[in-house]
Amino acid sequence: FINYEEYLNKEKNNLKKPNILVNMLSSKKFLIPLFIITFISVCILVLKTFYYGKKVDEYDNLILKIEKKEETDAKIYSNKEIDNNTLKKVAASELINCLNSNIDTNNLPDSITNVINEINNYYNKSNNYFSFGYKDLFTGFTVTYNESQKIFAASTIKAPKDIYIYEMASKNKINLDEVLTYTPNFYSGGTGILQNKPTNTKYSVRTLVEYSTVTSDNIAHAMLMNRYKRENILKYWQELGTNTIFTENNIWGPINTHDAIIYMEELYKFYLTNEKYGTEVMNNFIKSYPKFITGKNNYNVASKDGWAGSAIHDISIIFADNPYIVVALSNLGNTDYYQSYFNKANDLAYKLHTEYWKYKTNTCQNIKQY
Repeated sequence: FINYEEYLNKEKNNLKKPNILVNMLSSKKFLIPLFIITFISVCILVLKTFYYGKKVDEYDNLILKIEKKEETDAKIYSNKEIDNNTLKKVAASELINCLNSNIDTNNLPDSITNVINEINNYYNKSNNYFSFGYKDLFTGFTVTYNESQKIFAASTIKAPKDIYIYEMASKNKINLDEVLTYTPNFYSGGTGILQNKPTNTKYSVRTLVEYSTVTSDNIAHAMLMNRYKRENILKYWQELGTNTIFTENNIWGPINTHDAIIYMEELYKFYLTNEKYGTEVMNNFIKSYPKFITGKNNYNVASKDGWAGSAIHDISIIFADNPYIVVALSNLGNTDYYQSYFNKANDLAYKLHTEYWKYKTNTCQNIKQY
């Protein structure tokens, strides 16, 4: 049994002991830090609520901003990462290889041999119909008539010189902004505009090349040949396979169809591989006039003509869907029918090119693609 009196005495003693919590709460030293901590916590809570509430509003706004689709057409990409040499034994590679392959020249279809026979028959009519050349620039398929025989080049000789200057400029070996002086010793009649300009006038190399190609300026040609030397240009083109250019010790000399094809193929390759200099020099050839070879279907034509004495020529690139080279050299001179000769060469090259690509596409279309 509990002694009630003892219990009461014990409880009285407990009440007399100090209460630590009460003492802490009643202490200002404790209350001030507690208030600060509580205030900071409340502020953080309010800021978080405001911040995340604002983010929710931003998200809602983003949804509301999308009122219509920005693009309503599917995109079609062609972003090739693997070259054709790596992609072997797949149908698309077989098609490309077929289109790019050489055809069997000993087993040509009648559609092509008929055009070649037409070329032979036409050019065999006269010694004045001197030489013909065609080359497809994608596959290299080439048909020539009397390609190796030399004839006086006339102004077609300006083409390899002007191409040479731009190729050397692309390698920082020639400065197109260098200034040359037109002195009386360079005077020449014939074609060009400088013959009507005062002597001792200065022109940049770039301007002289443009005059040489576009207006076939003989004075510009002489100034550039004096600056860059026949032997340097001769060596450059001989390394590319020519056998006729500047083989005589003067600034003119002979040409043949074999060399003319090399000039124009090199021009086209330079145009494809050098956006700055290749495009600039190609534009000169596109602007060149007159054009005896005119192409078909309003294609652009890059060309260089030549006309002196009995020699009248045109060497050209036709920018068809698959570009090709046409060379037409002649002994016609200043006759009434020289343009009909170039029209015929133009037609024969176009017909040959058309029949060739018809045959290529018909042969390759049987490769299964899908």
